[in-house]
Amino acid sequence: MNARGRSRSQGRHIGRRTVLGAGVVGVGAVVAWKVFGDSEESFATPPERQRAWTYAMDGAAAGVSRLTVSGGSLYVTARGPLSVHAVSTGSGRERWVAEVTGGKQGDATLGPVTVAGNTVYAVAEGGHVNAFADADGSRRWVSEPLGGGPPAAPVVIGSTVCVLMQTKTAADEAGGTRTLVEGVLCGLDADSGRVKWRAGGSRLLLADRSRGRLIAQARDGDGLSALDADTGERRWSLPKQDSVALGPKLLYATGTGTADELAAYDLSTGERRWKSPAPPKESANAPGAWLTVSADGRTVHACDGGTGAVYAYDAMTGDRRWRITVDSPVTPEAASGGAALFLASSDGFRAAHSVGSGFQNPFSGGGKKPGGYVTARAASDGRRLWRTESDDCTSAPAAAGSAVLVAHTSQVWAYDAGTGTARWRVTGEPGAGDVPLVADGRLYVVTDAGIGAVTV
Repeated sequence: MNARGRSRSQGRHIGRRTVLGAGVVGVGAVVAWKVFGDSEESFATPPERQRAWTYAMDGAAAGVSRLTVSGGSLYVTARGPLSVHAVSTGSGRERWVAEVTGGKQGDATLGPVTVAGNTVYAVAEGGHVNAFADADGSRRWVSEPLGGGPPAAPVVIGSTVCVLMQTKTAADEAGGTRTLVEGVLCGLDADSGRVKWRAGGSRLLLADRSRGRLIAQARDGDGLSALDADTGERRWSLPKQDSVALGPKLLYATGTGTADELAAYDLSTGERRWKSPAPPKESANAPGAWLTVSADGRTVHACDGGTGAVYAYDAMTGDRRWRITVDSPVTPEAASGGAALFLASSDGFRAAHSVGSGFQNPFSGGGKKPGGYVTARAASDGRRLWRTESDDCTSAPAAAGSAVLVAHTSQVWAYDAGTGTARWRVTGEPGAGDVPLVADGRLYVVTDAGIGAVTV
């Protein structure tokens, strides 16, 4: 789990964070890569992969806001009309469609769906939590309006549905920020939707299920708190943190201000266990490095998008194992549980937005000079295994078996995990967000026609 002022639910879902990151796989082949240098050589475009199925949405695909996969079903939230679609991942057939209560139709934001037990939870920006029966989509209950602001994915712990309506801010004339909508964090009874407790909320909601707690920015300004999920009572608190990631026993965080430090805290007590130098910031006001924890819980990665620094630490001691620099990375999406760590760069993406001619689809005409690359690094020491030049990467990589999937504007490309060779591509966007969504051996993309599924 990881967060920088935003939530990440327990399931696989993708949200609207544009560009870059890291994925992993248990392979380690060392190969050469094609270097374009200053040439204008065109890309070797791989063949297009045929879709296993397409779920048509009658023009509503442009309003798709989130995709979630759970238990053999794909859940699609759409804004036109405000609804949740449940689709079989095996056949692409519609299981049910349910209209969501709350928010202005066509304009309201729907947060990521959370599936717990036999219930599907969806939250509209108007603050209504909707609970549907997963069997047929019938409504079980809808909550009272909880408040405004963009909704995070609900977190279900025991008999409590925890919901965060995030604080919405805007820049002011003095160079600071002003609050447009106050955030709110609520605990609801899972059977009835009744509000059990309420607290001030900001932008962070993570689940520490083994202890029945939430890790949230709530109460007392922007400080970080561990809250009892059933009662909302605070168990311990920390000052404001820039970036947070949860391991099995420790919480990892980079603090705000000028100190470039990474610290680990005991999840039971909040006591600090160690601290270590973190990647330097571009400025004191810049956000801290994005943190991820490996699947085995042994390694913490920190990546700073401004400086391009990527560090790896021993999760238990804080000892730094290695550091590298990657051009314009932003958010490592996963940490290594295998032999390789994959990273995507989008150096040309910045350049394209800094010129008056505007941004062009880098894969539309071929022959464009590459502006990014995908690379594999050894998880043990950070050494380069391979690097493949590409144009701008617009998502974090996702490791899927022997493939590494990366979005390039309106296409997703599959690279060989062992060699970096581009194997195939599919037209579509990965849910307009973090990483290509892969589950049950399929990649899901959003197209003008609806949702497409491709066998990986």
